[in-house]
Amino acid sequence: MLFRRLFSSSVIVQAASKTSLRKTVKPSEEIPDVNAFLGRIGRKCDEFTDTYENKWDNLFTWGGPVLKEKGIPIQQRRYILNQVEKLRKGEEIKEIKKGKKSFFGGERKRKETIAKWRAEQRNAE
Repeated sequence: MLFRRLFSSSVIVQAASKTSLRKTVKPSEEIPDVNAFLGRIGRKCDEFTDTYENKWDNLFTWGGPVLKEKGIPIQQRRYILNQVEKLRKGEEIKEIKKGKKSFFGGERKRKETIAKWRAEQRNAE
């Protein structure tokens, strides 16, 4: 059973499909190097230019575990990897601003917080 699985065509197709997804995009006029890419995506990612050694191949070959070893925080690590995937797919590269929390809090406590705020407004009158 194990022998049959090792030589089945599905394993070969699976391996071939993964390698095609991991292609390295050539630098463009808009984004000529790693420093320009990290500056373009924002969120202070340009601080990590030295980490990537400004090498284009490092941007596409390094994954999450390597970036973790290099000391990049998890939020920026995920953001950079997400933007690299967008670049691979040919999507537009732009900064995605961080979301802003509502004045009244998250959706679970919003009704309660609004009710308290309105009660305080009534009592203040």
